[in-house]
Parts: sequence; C-alpha cells; structure tokens
Amino acid sequence: MREIPMAEYTILSNDEIESLLAQYTIGKAFSHEPLKGGQANSSYKITTETGEYILAVCDEKNEVEAERLAKVLVHLESQGFPTSRVVKTTKGSSVINAKDKPAYLKKYMAGETRRRLSPGMVYQVGQTMADLHAIPPLADLPDQFPYGRQAFGELADIRHEFVQWLALKQEFLAETIDPLSKRRLIHGDIYWDNLLFEGERLAAILDFEEACCYYQLFDIGMCTVGCCASDGRFDFEKVKALLGGYQQRRPLDIRQRSEMQAFMVYAAAAGAFWRFRQYNVRHPGTGLAQSYLELSSLADQVHHMPMADFNQLFD
Repeated sequence: MREIPMAEYTILSNDEIESLLAQYTIGKAFSHEPLKGGQANSSYKITTETGEYILAVCDEKNEVEAERLAKVLVHLESQGFPTSRVVKTTKGSSVINAKDKPAYLKKYMAGETRRRLSPGMVYQVGQTMADLHAIPPLADLPDQFPYGRQAFGELADIRHEFVQWLALKQEFLAETIDPLSKRRLIHGDIYWDNLLFEGERLAAILDFEEACCYYQLFDIGMCTVGCCASDGRFDFEKVKALLGGYQQRRPLDIRQRSEMQAFMVYAAAAGAFWRFRQYNVRHPGTGLAQSYLELSSLADQVHHMPMADFNQLFD
C-alpha cells in the first residue's frame, strides 16, 4: 500500500492507519493526512463520520511516558482546562501501539496558530498559564524538566564553543536559582505553535509532552522564549504583557520577581541545549544545526540586562 510521505519520524501506510483506528468507536474514516510541525511526534489529522481527530505517534517517548501524558490530559480535562481531549479505545485504553511506538488519539480542536502574537494575545496566555499553575499536580509527575540543567552534562565530552557557553550558564544558574523555588504543574513548552487562537481569543494550550512538577517561574520563562521573542531578541513589551496577564490571576511575590530574570536565562539556555543536542548530536543533517544560536542569543540578552531595567517589566 502507498505510504504517506512525512517530514517527521514515523511513516504509516493507509492500511496501518485504518487498522489503528479500528480500535476506536469513532465511525467510518473518510480521510487522513499527515501534519507538519511536530518535533517529538508524528501526527495525522483524521476525519470520520463522528468528527475530526489527531492521531499522535510519540517518537521520543516510551509507553510509560505516553501513558503519563494521556493521564495529564485527562486530569486537565477534569479541571476544565482548555487543552486536547484524549479519546479512549473500545477497551478503555488511552495509548495504543503504532509500529512499536506509543500513540494516542485526541479530538481535533478548531483554531489556528499565530507566529506573531500581539501583546493582548500574550496577556491571555499569561492568564491561562496562571490558571494551569493553580491545578494540583498528579502525584507521579516527574520532578525534573526533561532537558533542564540536570541534562546539560550530556554534552560535556563534546568539544564545541556552545558547550563551553553552556557550562558558564550552568555555573550562573547554580549560583542564582533557589532549589526551593515554588513548583507547580507546568507545561514547559508554551511556544506560539502550541497555542490555538480563534481570532484574537486564546482557545487552547496544546501538547503537554514535557509536563512535570517543576519550577513555576521556569514555565513563565519558557513562555517568554516561545511567545515574546523573534530572531534572537526579546520583545519586552510582550514580556511585560505576559507577566501582567499572569499576575492578574496569580501575583508573584517579591522573591519570585527577583528570580524571574534568572529563570528567563535558564529557559532560553535549556531551549538552546535541546536544539544543539537534537540537531547536532541526535539528528544531524537536518539543516537546523545552527538553530540553537537564536536561543543562546536570548539567554545572553536577558542575562546582561541591568536588573533595574528588568524590574520595570513588573510596573
């Protein structure tokens, strides 16, 4: 049978997709097509007589991790949080097997991603992220971010100027970040392409692949990287809008405000680490080997910002 070409990691034939869908009571499938843009999943949009769905194949998660993700999504649905709704199989399972990789089906959500977010849109993201941080975390969530500081040492044996730069950032973070800083259920990857908008209204935050019980401020920091920057530079008007929206629902105390700058450095450095490792070590030859430079520039920009200037973002 003809296979559907994809830019992602897993290719499923038409017959393979139909066999997977037979495990659900979603009616007859009319069409299925690959979706572009996933960096950790291979995704297909499915249209059936009961509606539209997304079949996500987890390319970088094992079955236990995929089950945990599905459990998080079910938990968020129970709390009324706007995100993906998992569909269970006829046997009540949330996760299935697709070419020896875990996969899950979720309801398709209407809306569009917007690369360029206005300050008003970012303000809504801040509000919704504050709502997320009010939701109790599940007991079995990881207490480390998948590509946080504990993972930086994976590059220690590589001779490259980025590895030297990362070691300096690691030293700064070790001296600056309080290990007792507040932890919450975090998304960890709130980039513009994980947000759905209907017009100017935020409809959903998607893809809780990196969800964990980790530093609340790290989540905010990563969101500034993903929603308030372009071409390696922060737009501080948008950063201010994000913080304003967040604090409208969940005010930051004086100590948290003093830590926010370091957590923005941390988030940008973690993102740079992920891109370097992904496109120079794990999957070289993709044409993205230099993409880490955009995020390392963000880390340097906010790191070198005078604290007095940074504090004006809270005014």
